[in-house]
Amino acid sequence: MNIKKVKQGSQITFYNGIYMIILGVYFIFFVNFNMRSNFGAVSQLWGFFSKFNSEIAYLFFLFNVIVGVFLVSNGVNIMYLSDFIYKRKEKLPWVILFVSGIISWAGLLTIMILARNWVLIILTFIGWAMFIVGMLLPIRYYLEKNYREY
Repeated sequence: MNIKKVKQGSQITFYNGIYMIILGVYFIFFVNFNMRSNFGAVSQLWGFFSKFNSEIAYLFFLFNVIVGVFLVSNGVNIMYLSDFIYKRKEKLPWVILFVSGIISWAGLLTIMILARNWVLIILTFIGWAMFIVGMLLPIRYYLEKNYREY
């Protein structure tokens, strides 16, 4: 029964990695929409800001693209670790996936809340919740499994 939950959890986190890649591609290709939403949350117009402060606007633009690239690379990492867990059911990859996923999803959610962009808050919360479910399903297996002491 616990092995089944490990497999289910790793499948959920594998799809969470795919979701993170799709979210990263969204960040990269819909950067203008994201910038309008982010600046609308602080009562500024992105077009006005980008026209009169083009150098600073370009930095915001690049930051959004870098976040997208980070999400794509982290999504690939989540997919790889999830596949590894699915095949071997070892504890160390699960711990690495748990720590890296919690830090990345929680950090991204925090940034989106601070930016007050409701579209990205909802998209990020869905990814965070899906990751938590995928991590909590096999937790009993990893806590109860006996490992040899060296």
